[in-house]
Formats: sequence, C-alpha cells, structure tokens
Amino acid sequence: MSSTLLEVTRAAHEDVERLERLIVKDLQNDPPTTKDGLYQSHRVRNNIDTIISTTEKLVEIYEDKDNARKDEIAALGGQTATGVNVFSAFYDRLKEIREYHRKHPAARVVDANEEYEDLLKEEPVIEFSGEAIQGVHGESSGVSYLLLSED
Repeated sequence: MSSTLLEVTRAAHEDVERLERLIVKDLQNDPPTTKDGLYQSHRVRNNIDTIISTTEKLVEIYEDKDNARKDEIAALGGQTATGVNVFSAFYDRLKEIREYHRKHPAARVVDANEEYEDLLKEEPVIEFSGEAIQGVHGESSGVSYLLLSED
C-alpha cells in the first residue's frame, strides 16, 4: 500500500528477521567443498551487511528528527495538529487505500521465504582489489609469485 513511515518500519524489521533466519539456515549446512565454504562466508557477510544498513535506517526512523513518526502515530489516533476529527481522518485514509487498489489491481502478497531460499543457492559476487585483480598472488617457501590468466 502507500509507504507510510510505520509500514516502512514494519517491513524493515521483517527483512532483518528474514535475513537472520536465512543466515542461521545457511550456517546450519556444512559446505562440502572449500569453494562452497567460501561462497557461504560471502553470502553470510553480504546478509550481515544488509542487516547493518537496514538497522541504521531503522535507527534514523526511531530518532525521529523531523517528527514525522510522531505525527503519523498521532494521525492514526485522529489527533492531528490541525484538529481534524477522527472520522474524516479515517475516511481520508480509506480513500487513499481504495485509490491504491484501483491503480494496482494485480497487487498481491508474495511469499518472501521462497525468494530467500533461492539466495542460499546463488553464488555471491566477490570483488577483488590490488594484485588479486590481475591474477592469483601466492607465496611458496618465501618466494612470491603471481599467476596471471591468459584472458
């Protein structure tokens, strides 16, 4: 529906909880190969980074520097600064919801668990920097070497 601040907050909390469950599910599976273990580590790290950025947004919402959250909560109770009565606030909100559904008749709820299950199977994008971009840098008995691909 319309993206009210409270709805954005609820959705962010839901995303954090889903990602936490996904991390737990991912870590419960022992990867069969070292490569799969590396992919698992990167998936978990990417999920943790997403959780961190989402919770930072939530902290900003809860700090409520512009009083938008406070105003929205007051509006839900019918207590607006302009003195709008409860019934007119209710019917305005109902009209907004009806308009949304009239514009988006095919809007439906999607089971996000299926989407997150697919994330467990995908290979993460791993970005390299420095010498790793050019090839594989290794060290054997104190001698450094660099293996370059012929691509």
